[in-house]
Amino acid sequence: MSAVRSDQIEHLVMMATRAPSVHNTQPWRLTPSVDGLLLSRDRTRQLKAVDPDGRELLLSCGALLHHLEVAARAIGVDTQVTLDLRGDAVATIGLTPGADPTEQEVAAAVAILQRHTYRGRFDEQSVSQDDLDSLGAAVEAQHELLRVVRPEEMTSVAVLLSRAEHALHDVDGYDEELAQWVWHSQADEGRADGLPRDAVEHGDGRAESLAGREFGGAVPRPEEPPAAEHPTAVLLSSLGDSPPDWVQSGRALSALLLAATEAGLLAQPLGQVIDLPASRYALRDLLGTVGSPQLLLRIGHGTSHPTTPRRPATDVLAQ
Repeated sequence: MSAVRSDQIEHLVMMATRAPSVHNTQPWRLTPSVDGLLLSRDRTRQLKAVDPDGRELLLSCGALLHHLEVAARAIGVDTQVTLDLRGDAVATIGLTPGADPTEQEVAAAVAILQRHTYRGRFDEQSVSQDDLDSLGAAVEAQHELLRVVRPEEMTSVAVLLSRAEHALHDVDGYDEELAQWVWHSQADEGRADGLPRDAVEHGDGRAESLAGREFGGAVPRPEEPPAAEHPTAVLLSSLGDSPPDWVQSGRALSALLLAATEAGLLAQPLGQVIDLPASRYALRDLLGTVGSPQLLLRIGHGTSHPTTPRRPATDVLAQ
């Protein structure tokens, strides 16, 4: 084993597994090694209908990888990451005692405990340019690109988003796969993965400029016209579009979300527009971006929403 204590490794696993993953599938495994940890894909949790190539699976693993790096520095542990994408492997993570953490490093780890995916109502407060600059810097530090969607582009993006939502329901197995990962009954209570119903409900009477994924269920008509919501939309892109790029995009996503949390911002992924290659390429052409779109998100201010469960460290750690 590494010079890092076993209780520290358990702590790092607990913190790392708070990372976001598509539909909260948590498609990862961690195995202790002589020098630290091995990160692997758990293909039993892969979304076969919309993610046959494993792009979103590797995005999820990349987010876990960055969460682990941030958590390690907060307890004075250094990480040495080497990607290894053979078979189910993703990366080797060397762990060694390092310098004491800075206040900024501790604050970033605290954000791990506060961050969660938000699907509630965004309020009228706009995202400041300073905050957008900070988010962009966090993504660029991971060698990825962040593009703010301009107001005049919103209508076209909303149309593309709606078309992508409808196209997904024509994919064989999509609706069944979605239902598998959303809690629908009391029998699901106590699950350590998936999405509780109250975590995916968008709320009654919404007038969203960009609508989130529909997870099923009837949408009630509001008695009065709802207030319009116009949060900021940002596009995370990578220069390449290969498995290593997908892992790095996941690390950049984690950096973006933690920076947003520290700034008091909430984020909602608009994943349906990047699930299918056709809509991903259409989004790239529409916005005239460099590279390959990996995730579109809404960023804004609002009231916190229920968090999703996580698998215990003992379930993730393979002995």
